[in-house]
Amino acid sequence: MELCLNHLVDGRDEFVVVDMTAGSDSFASGMFTRFDITFLVAEPTRKGVSVYRQYKEYARDFGVVLKVVGNKVRDQDDLDFLRAEVGDDLLVTVGHSDWVRAMEKGRPPRFELLEDANRRALGLLEIAADATYALRDWERYTRQTVHFHLKNAQSWGNERTGADLAAQVDPGFVLGESVTATA
Repeated sequence: MELCLNHLVDGRDEFVVVDMTAGSDSFASGMFTRFDITFLVAEPTRKGVSVYRQYKEYARDFGVVLKVVGNKVRDQDDLDFLRAEVGDDLLVTVGHSDWVRAMEKGRPPRFELLEDANRRALGLLEIAADATYALRDWERYTRQTVHFHLKNAQSWGNERTGADLAAQVDPGFVLGESVTATA
């Protein structure tokens, strides 16, 4: 997945959604730096909030934009708990959804039947994702890609391939929307 994301240039009104595992797996490869914004789904529990804290701590030095989507929020107490634990990172919450339950049972309803509250929540996610488009820093993205490439090359890649993978890095290259494909 990361190999693809490192070479993907999406444009205005294009979105790539990646469902990653919770926890620290994405930090080994640097995948967590590949996104304009990360929506971390957290339930209003100590466990849900601990994943958020771990992610925020790991991502702290990499300029990752992180927002929390409160999941399975049932009442004001759940909402208050999330607000107290994640503060301004809480973007939106969702509760129980009969539409989602039907999907999980293999009976996909038409999207138009999604509950209004959940449709509004998705709209807020789209607005937040769209707002990060103007904040793209292609030099930072490229620098981070090279950082993790070299880190992984040194820790295991060079040994497994029998080659110095640092030679794959073009120091003058910067990923960006102006990059064009060549045949």
